[in-house]
Amino acid sequence: MESQRPGRVQLLRLLSQLEGETGDWDTVYLRNDSLCARQTRPVFASDTDRRLLLVDSLMEDEQLQRELARYGTGLVLFHSSSATYALAAPFPVKSDLLSTGRPDTKPLRQLMEHPHRIALVLVTWGAYVAALCRGTELQQFKRGTGHIHPPHKKGGSSQARFARRTEEQRREFLKRVGNRIDEEFGDEAVDYFFFGGNRLILRPLAGHSRFVKRSTPLLAARILAAKRATRDALDGALAEAYSSLLFRS
Repeated sequence: MESQRPGRVQLLRLLSQLEGETGDWDTVYLRNDSLCARQTRPVFASDTDRRLLLVDSLMEDEQLQRELARYGTGLVLFHSSSATYALAAPFPVKSDLLSTGRPDTKPLRQLMEHPHRIALVLVTWGAYVAALCRGTELQQFKRGTGHIHPPHKKGGSSQARFARRTEEQRREFLKRVGNRIDEEFGDEAVDYFFFGGNRLILRPLAGHSRFVKRSTPLLAARILAAKRATRDALDGALAEAYSSLLFRS
């Protein structure tokens, strides 16, 4: 199967195309829990339903398996005798659904068009930027930097001393980042939380920020790519947050 990563506009365009289709299409929506459970127990009353057997057949593709696990949002499938579209949406599928007839695009369209409240937090060692968005509109953000001494590579006691200094600077940096995020966002509620940058930073950062800790249950499974945590990186991060994974044949 050919894979693509359509953005929000491209996916909505595909849904409009599917809405113009006629004939018999099989539509499947599976929540991530239901998709994972397919390996151990039935999800629906009839576990031999041809639409579910089609899902099982598609899941033999290792790349599809790997990418669906990375997104962790479930599976959306549109299938006819002439084409198959298997999708991982940016946001979690809310309900399991099986249908036959014209493609049932309504749940996915609602998921893509709803003005979700989204938190973006990008952190690398020495820089951070955090933002709140309503749909694809950036509403407010906070950014900052902090000095962290690079590792000392000469060995001996100097290396150990510099390593301790670096660790202390990192702790102080994360503490400051956590405080700044809480000052800016306070008790703001969000629907989804996306983290980008150095994935090893997320857990210790949650120990310094009540906002990050409170939002962690809403955290997307995938880590956004962010080489630099800057204001300029926010637009790309938001576009990536809204990107889907599409396999078609």
